[in-house]
Amino acid sequence: MLMFVRIKQAIRLISQKITGIKIAIIGGYHGVNLGDMALGYSVKEILNTKGIKSGLQTIYTINKYPWAKTKYAIIGGGAIGYKNCLIKVANRFNSSLNNLALLGVDFNDANYEQSNEIMNLFKKVTWLSCRNEKQSIQMQKLIEREDIIYHPDLVFSYKKEYCKKQRTLRNKKKILLFNVVPLYGSIDGESLIPNFQYKDERPELYETYNEMINNYIEGVRSIIKDALNQGYKVESISFTPADVSMAKIIGKNLTIKHNKYSDNPYKVLKKMASAEKIFATRYHATIFGIKLGAQIMPMAYAKKNEILLEELGFSPENFISSTDLANGCKLSGKYLNFDANIVEQWENNCFEIINKCIDVVISKN
Repeated sequence: MLMFVRIKQAIRLISQKITGIKIAIIGGYHGVNLGDMALGYSVKEILNTKGIKSGLQTIYTINKYPWAKTKYAIIGGGAIGYKNCLIKVANRFNSSLNNLALLGVDFNDANYEQSNEIMNLFKKVTWLSCRNEKQSIQMQKLIEREDIIYHPDLVFSYKKEYCKKQRTLRNKKKILLFNVVPLYGSIDGESLIPNFQYKDERPELYETYNEMINNYIEGVRSIIKDALNQGYKVESISFTPADVSMAKIIGKNLTIKHNKYSDNPYKVLKKMASAEKIFATRYHATIFGIKLGAQIMPMAYAKKNEILLEELGFSPENFISSTDLANGCKLSGKYLNFDANIVEQWENNCFEIINKCIDVVISKN
């Protein structure tokens, strides 16, 4: 898988060098997380409609690989607002920071003020927006800019007309798709071990890791068994290669089809469009399911998932979080239906924001 990813990155890099691009879309587009790829394609899709040539570039290798240099760049969303990533961007565009946009980024790192490079980046970029209101308020205070906004995740704009049509269909197949992850850990054979990095970041999960994992596995297996007993076809859907391995552990000895991992967002979106029910753990698996109008049973494994569901009008009593599992709670068994009008509003809002961001960046110089 790693070699395949590197080959695809090399093809992207060479293609951009040969054909040229006007805007670089820079993010976590390494190919081993479908949600990250969907973020990039959400921006690229709109640039294509405007006739602007663009290319996805991987933020982790932006100063290591000879990516095509461009006058304009959009740092395109997601959990890439870490200091090591932002310093790479600041160094690459140090003389033209006003031609940059930080669009829908999660700023979860601490002590940005300790880096002059990052603070200079924040102050000079022509556009800066966040994925939730709390972050936008924090960033406004940090750099004393009042034009910092927040908006739905960029993926809400992805294939919005296709998704709108899917939400009107009533002939969904009797299929349960389930997406699972190795919660805050790594797979070792058929066991999971907690990742040490979360000992300080989320100590409540690290200390009760086995309780959380056992409740997760047992809960998902119970959901699968209930669906099978009700005549549903059950398939796993993965947003990273590790999700495939986790699905096989959870689904052992059960009648399940395991779909291969793909980094093609549209391919996965179409696959998910056929399902009546979706159990979603990954943030973007949840968003795909919401956009497609499926019945969703969300497992809010990360804080961003909790914020998403609460912003869409659901109280914590309507879903289970990783903390709940660590505290001995079981998966809720509740499938949620999302208001189609609100979903469409979020899609349109996000679509308009991306368009506005592009126009503002291009208008510079």
